[in-house]
Amino acid sequence: MTDIRRAFFVASVVLLVFLAFSVPTIEPGTATFVITIITACMLSVVLVGSAIMIYVDWDPFEEIIQNGRS
Repeated sequence: MTDIRRAFFVASVVLLVFLAFSVPTIEPGTATFVITIITACMLSVVLVGSAIMIYVDWDPFEEIIQNGRS
């Protein structure tokens, strides 16, 4: 399960880097600028959430999997 969380973490970092490269070409005050900010916020939430889950080694489906095996 950690592999999935790390994949989310890496994908978020890559997408945020691509987004950062596009920021200089976007004019402030346009709809594209607003969408860029919203996307950056959503990706940041995924990045921080996956980092926390990796750090504390939390598996939200652990209980379901253990109950299914018994």
